[in-house]
Amino acid sequence: MISLAPRPSVRRPLTRRQVALVALAALASTVAPLVARAQAVAAPEAPAAAVGTQTIAVAALTDYNQLLREIDFLGELGGRPATSDMIEGMLAFFTGGRGLEGLDKTRPIGVVLQTDGASFAPIGCLPIADLTPVLELAENFGFEPVEIGAGVYELELPEQTVYFQQTGDWTFVAPTPLALTQAPADPSSMLKKLVGTYDLGVTLYAQNVPDMYRQIALEQLRQGMEEGLVQQEGETEEDFQARRELAEAQIEQLGDLIEGLDVVTIGWSIDSEGKRTFIDAELTGADGSDMALAMDAYKDPTSGVAGFHRPTAAMSLLTSGVTPPELLEKQKGQTEAAIEMVRTQIDKALQEQIEAGKLPDDPDVQAAIEGATDDLVDVYADMLRTGRIEIGGSLDLAGEGFDLIVGGYVVDPSKVESAFKKLAEAASKDEKFPGVEWGYATHSGVTLHGMTVPVPAEAGQLREAVGESVRVIMGVGNERVYFAAGPRGEESLKAAIDGSAALTDKTILPGELIVSVGQVLGAAEKVAPPNAAPMIGLILDAMKDTPPGADRLVITSEAIDRGMRVRYLIEEGVLKAIGKAAATAAAMQQQRGGPPGGF
Repeated sequence: MISLAPRPSVRRPLTRRQVALVALAALASTVAPLVARAQAVAAPEAPAAAVGTQTIAVAALTDYNQLLREIDFLGELGGRPATSDMIEGMLAFFTGGRGLEGLDKTRPIGVVLQTDGASFAPIGCLPIADLTPVLELAENFGFEPVEIGAGVYELELPEQTVYFQQTGDWTFVAPTPLALTQAPADPSSMLKKLVGTYDLGVTLYAQNVPDMYRQIALEQLRQGMEEGLVQQEGETEEDFQARRELAEAQIEQLGDLIEGLDVVTIGWSIDSEGKRTFIDAELTGADGSDMALAMDAYKDPTSGVAGFHRPTAAMSLLTSGVTPPELLEKQKGQTEAAIEMVRTQIDKALQEQIEAGKLPDDPDVQAAIEGATDDLVDVYADMLRTGRIEIGGSLDLAGEGFDLIVGGYVVDPSKVESAFKKLAEAASKDEKFPGVEWGYATHSGVTLHGMTVPVPAEAGQLREAVGESVRVIMGVGNERVYFAAGPRGEESLKAAIDGSAALTDKTILPGELIVSVGQVLGAAEKVAPPNAAPMIGLILDAMKDTPPGADRLVITSEAIDRGMRVRYLIEEGVLKAIGKAAATAAAMQQQRGGPPGGF
C-alpha cells in the first residue's frame, strides 16, 4: 500500500527495471540545471508566474509520439530503421509491459525555472492527469512515495529527494514542496510556444534574472579580465595601460549589452517530413537598450555585391549591415582605442620579424611591407568608423577547374590597391616573383590587375587538380574591391560584378553562408590521399539519391523585432553523409574489437 503518512524510506540500489521511473521522476532536477545555465531564444514576453515570483526560463520537449517519429528518421539515416520499436521494447521490458502508463503522449514535457528574487525553483511539468498508474508503477518497483499533505508526494531517489503533485491535467515535479506552490496553473501555452517550432527548446527571460545575479556574472567577467591582463614581455607601460583601458571599455560595453538583453531562445527541430534539421539561436534587446539599437544594423539590408553570392557553389557567403550612427557615437572612444591597439600590435610584430631576421635584410623591402600594413590598417579603421560591412563571395568546384570570387565595400579602395602595389614591389626583389599585370583591363568601371602564380611540382595531387598555375585577379572600383582566382575566375568575376549592379536595391538577409557538402567532398576526393579517398567515396555514394540542392549546410541570420535569429540548417544529403560516416566508423570499431558506436 502507498503510505499516507510521513515515514522514513529506505534507499535501495536501482535495478534495470527502475530506470524508466527514475528518469520520469527526476526530470525536473535533471533538466533544471540546463535551464539555469542555458542561453536561450525568444518569446515576446515572459509567461505569467505564481504570485510573488517571475519566470526566468522555460524548456520544452515535444510530445512522446512526435519524438519517436523524429528518432525513427534519424535512425534510418544511421542505418538503424524502426529505432522507436527498440525504444518501446526497452521501456516495456523495464516496466513489466506497462510502458509509460499515465503519460499523455500527445502533449509536451517541460521545465519552468522561477525566482522569488533571491532563490530559484525549477519545476518539471509532466503531461500526467492521473497519478494512479504512476504510483502503482512505483509500488511495483519497490519505491514508496509518501503523501505529505495536500496531494503532495515525496519520493526518495538515490542522491536526492523530489516532490510531485498532480494539478488538473499536469503533474509537477520539484526539489522542494515550496517550489510546487510556484508552479504555473497551466503550462500548456508556454510550452507550445517552443514545441510549435522546435522538438527541444529553451527560452531565457533575461530581464527577470535578479539584478544581484547579473552583477555577480559581470563581476566574474571583470575578474577574469583582470587575471588575464598581464603586462607582456617587452610591452611598454604606455602600451600596457592602453590595452588595459581597451579591455575595461569592452567589459563596460559587454555589461551594457547584458543589461539590455531581453529574451534569448535556443531551439532544435528535427523535420522528418522536410528531411532536414536545424538549430535556432534568437535574441532580442529591451526597448531603448544598446542591444536593441545594435540590432537595427541588420534591418532590411541591401548589398552592392549580391551577385557574388551563388547558392549552388561549393561555398558561398553574403553579409551586409550598417551600425546606427547613435551607437557609433557611443562606441567612438572604444573604436579609436581598438584601432590604435591593432596598429601598435602590427608594428610590434613587424619589428620582431625584422629583428629575428625573418624578413629580407633590405630597407626598401621592409619599408614597403610596413607601408602596406599601414594602408590595410587604415582600411580596417575606416570600416570600424563607418560601421558598414558588405561582403560577398563564393567558391565553385563543379566540373573541371574551379573559381573563387570575392567582393566587398571599402571606404577608400585606393588604399587596398596601394597596399598590394607596395607588397608587389617588395616581392619583385625575388627573381622567382611572376610579376603583376597592372591595369591590364577594365570592366564596368572596375580596373583589373592580374597575376599568374605557378603551382610547384611538389604540390602533387593539388597540382593535378588546379593545374600548373593559378590565375589571380584584383579589381578596384569606386567603393568596392574584388578578388578572383582560378581558370574561370575572370569570367565569373565579371558576371558577378554585372549581377550585383542589377541587385543593389534588393533586400537580403543580414547574413547567409552556404556549404554544398556534395560538391566539396567531390573535389576533396580528387586530391585526397589513398587512405582517405575510399571513405569519401562511401559517403558520396550514400548521398547519390539526394535531390539536387539538398546537400547543404546553411547558416542564416534574420532580423526580428528588436533582435536577430540565427539558424544552423543541415539538409538531407548532409544528414545521410553523417549517418554513413557514423555507421562506417561503428563498423570499423567493431572490427577492431571495440564497442559499437554510431547513431
